[in-house]
Amino acid sequence: MLNSSLYDTLPSLINSIGQQQFYDQVAYSIKALDPISNIRIVSYSKTNHPVFLGGYPMSEIDEVYCKSAYLLDPVYDMICDDKVQTEFFTLDSLVNNDDFRDSIYYDTFYQQLGWCNETNIVIGTNSDKKICIVYSTKDNDSSVQALNRELFPCLNSIKAAILTHERVGSQLQLNQVIEHEPLDTRRSIFENHHLTKREKEIVELILTGLSSASIAEKCFVSEGTVKNHRKNIYRKLKIKSQAELFRKFIQ
Repeated sequence: MLNSSLYDTLPSLINSIGQQQFYDQVAYSIKALDPISNIRIVSYSKTNHPVFLGGYPMSEIDEVYCKSAYLLDPVYDMICDDKVQTEFFTLDSLVNNDDFRDSIYYDTFYQQLGWCNETNIVIGTNSDKKICIVYSTKDNDSSVQALNRELFPCLNSIKAAILTHERVGSQLQLNQVIEHEPLDTRRSIFENHHLTKREKEIVELILTGLSSASIAEKCFVSEGTVKNHRKNIYRKLKIKSQAELFRKFIQ
């Protein structure tokens, strides 16, 4: 039977697509189900640190997770494994409880959360980025199973809303005016690191938010060629990620 409290929140969730408070509304909708006690929505990428989505303030332990602890998280390993297509799983299904409690991750981080019955819903928005809705409950396993049964009928709607929001957000990013460093400073970086004319063009397009595929289409070259240019740019600038590129050029 469809949970009316969750179902009733779906119009507000759909109306918030493309808005800053969207992920707050996702969390609010899912928390309409009892007995959820904690919920986080995390954006994972293979090339960057995780990012917590939503408007709630980051706690100290949240910051520890995003800076380093995530690398020890078995959920992170699962999400980043391209061979695994599971969209819904529990932490208990990934680990042996005794071994997990003896792990460095549990000892230095996880036990401080006080979470039980952790469940993860993973939504892949593209080849690199995945959105994970993670929640916990203090109740027993039978209550968790009942909770998940109530969530399933609305899950496709929530997933579709997230995918639509991410597409809208990507389009807005392309159209957004970005404040750059002074042009002479940028030219100085280009010259000091001996970037070619094409590499400079690729950097400019990356800074507008374009993906490698979009840059390839715009420049009439293959996506592989763009990726090779990216590698050369990163090597010359002595950086390892797109995030570092943005920090180098954008204030």
